[in-house]
Amino acid sequence: MPKSTIAIAGAGLGGLVFALALQKYAPDVDFQLYEAAGELTTAGAGISIQPRTWYVLRELGLEEALLKVAGNGERPNLALLHRKSDQRVGFTFGETDPTESNFTFHRGDLQKVFIDGILKPERVHLHKRVESYTQPTESSEQITVHFQDGTAAKCDLLVGADGIKSRVRGIMCKHLADSAEAVGRGDDATFLRSCADAIFSGTVAYRGLVKRDLDALAEPHPVNVDHIVLYCGKNRHLVAYPITQGRVLNLAAIVMYPGQEGTIYEGPWTADVSKEEVLQNYIGWEPEVEHAMKAVSSWSKWAINVVKPLPTFVDGRVALVADAAHGMTPYQGAGAGQGFEDAWMLARLLGDSDVDQTAISTVLKVYDLMRRPITQDIAERSWRSGQLHSLHTPELEAITPDMSASGKFVTRSQLQMVAEASDRLMDWRKGTTIADDLQMALEKLRAELATRPSSLSAL
Repeated sequence: MPKSTIAIAGAGLGGLVFALALQKYAPDVDFQLYEAAGELTTAGAGISIQPRTWYVLRELGLEEALLKVAGNGERPNLALLHRKSDQRVGFTFGETDPTESNFTFHRGDLQKVFIDGILKPERVHLHKRVESYTQPTESSEQITVHFQDGTAAKCDLLVGADGIKSRVRGIMCKHLADSAEAVGRGDDATFLRSCADAIFSGTVAYRGLVKRDLDALAEPHPVNVDHIVLYCGKNRHLVAYPITQGRVLNLAAIVMYPGQEGTIYEGPWTADVSKEEVLQNYIGWEPEVEHAMKAVSSWSKWAINVVKPLPTFVDGRVALVADAAHGMTPYQGAGAGQGFEDAWMLARLLGDSDVDQTAISTVLKVYDLMRRPITQDIAERSWRSGQLHSLHTPELEAITPDMSASGKFVTRSQLQMVAEASDRLMDWRKGTTIADDLQMALEKLRAELATRPSSLSAL
């Protein structure tokens, strides 16, 4: 008999990593994955994985399979170049020495590896979109999850891994808001309700892929870059790096709309667009950019929406992970990885030998305490990185796109400051590990369990 049952809403990357971690660290827990879509698609864009997150994937036994599909193969160290590119003659103004491992992937390659790792595929249920859930009044009773198809499921713990448009987050925020309003905390209630839906970051990303000729990679051509390049300009930038064993170049062309941050995005969040729509945003940029962008056969437009900083990731025996909890901008390449860290830590805490169904709320308290400050700090850093990459800083606020394109008004010393500030925003990657965070979390969990009036909590 399982010591507890867990319902995972969402079988995207975060939900799959959580399932894989439960398989390894909590084998006596029964989990079920509920996915709203009719199939587990492998579509998507490029993803980068830094050392903290790579540790998680290695601990899950996925390293060998992932190295076979990594964008840079088994060579983890990619240089990062900053270029001033919104002018005909571009130049490099910053280069980060490739001393830190940084693997790149196509999202679909990652997802396939994760899906293949699920030992019991019958645990994955498709066409199961969460409609609502009901938390019991008694701790011994189970949560009831209701789906849009009229079915329901019971669980001891519900984990919302259902992405940026999370239905679980929406229900949670409404419940927390109602509770706050009931005790006279009207301002808190208003804010909580505003957190239910994601908000526009003020930027859109045009995403495209270029298939590369592996026999010609040594030739000097923009699509043959073997590192990460940030092509910077006023109010827009382009990111390029190899994925899928170097066979594909991933491009993300970012356009900023100053003043629209924090609004509700009107229109579809993703859509196929013409090459002409993308290229018109980069007229006059250096030839290297034009050549790479023209090599893309099809483009898609993504509105970059984010989750407001939530006051909590948990409510009772319901928790949020990954984009459902902290959907962020992609400008540090950290969003997916932070979701993996959420999933791994939560599974490790649930798999602790002294945790049973009665301790789930305590586990979630520690999970929230450990993961929320870290992820929200990284989300803020990511947003600020995007501002820097698009030369949107206080020092350059008066510089218009035309002035920047002339090459006369933005100095090399100002650009050097941009590169240095960008590097500082990534300092969190140095000197910290998710293993250290887990050890701290386990100590907090044991301290919390020791205070419970139950012999089960004695450690």
